[in-house]
Amino acid sequence: MRIIRLLIILSLIFFIGCSVMIFFSLFRTNEEKGDIVAVLKLQGIIVNYESEENSIDAFQVISTLDKLAKSTKYKGILLIVDSPGGMAAPSLEITYKIKQISKKKPIVVYIQNLGASGAYYLSSAANYIISNPQSIIGSIGVIASIPQVYKALDKIGIEIINIKSGQYKDTLSPFKPLTPEQKQYFQNLIMEYYYQFVRDVTQNRNLKTQSQIKELYQIADGRVFSPYTALKYNLIDQIGTLDDSKEKLKELLKNDKIKFVEIKMYKKSPLEKLLGSYIPKPSLNHNFNKLLDISGIWMIMW
Repeated sequence: MRIIRLLIILSLIFFIGCSVMIFFSLFRTNEEKGDIVAVLKLQGIIVNYESEENSIDAFQVISTLDKLAKSTKYKGILLIVDSPGGMAAPSLEITYKIKQISKKKPIVVYIQNLGASGAYYLSSAANYIISNPQSIIGSIGVIASIPQVYKALDKIGIEIINIKSGQYKDTLSPFKPLTPEQKQYFQNLIMEYYYQFVRDVTQNRNLKTQSQIKELYQIADGRVFSPYTALKYNLIDQIGTLDDSKEKLKELLKNDKIKFVEIKMYKKSPLEKLLGSYIPKPSLNHNFNKLLDISGIWMIMW
């Protein structure tokens, strides 16, 4: 009798297991037919490290985009952008990754509220840009902030002496005023990054005529635009809502049965954060340098 009960239980377990496997197999098969678009939210300041605050970690974004590009489940990507921009290098990394993937899978950007500076830069690399009617777009330009604290140090009697190998080595030091030569040197450096920014936007937005390129340089002076003005200058393709963005992807994929699935980027678990808190605290000098980094001294900001 016990043997019979055991056989019945094993049969039930086998039946349930097979049913679950068949269900997930059908589910996976359905996904592989190409009816899924990944939705990725890019919200906050663009940085190159994981922050506790609302930010866009370039490493996380690029890793996620790579996985989406390799997966056969996802036939397209919808990026919901709400960002004022951020660090130049991470913005460029994300932009080039989007450009690379957009040649294989359609990528639509929906600027929900703010798509400025580095955030517009990465948006320009998508196949199509739709902006909310109340959004803010543009701010094409480059900035580097250099706080000057030497006057405060003079008042409290602190003097910083720099031993340097060349006249430009301490150009970004907050402990001394810029010389005219250093200021011109740094201005030239900023313009190099600026020209790269504008050239990439020109290519990404397929602006080929001399009049289009000239117009872009005229408006790429750091100002922001309403979506209606941005549309006039070919910075975006359409004014609409999130639903319009989804409809555009359906159109690009020629599939009305597309399902949109939000993808969560990797974040440190509470345990990882807890273990991280036991790492010896950095020195005062390290903390000060980090403060300078955040202020934009040691990197170019878009």
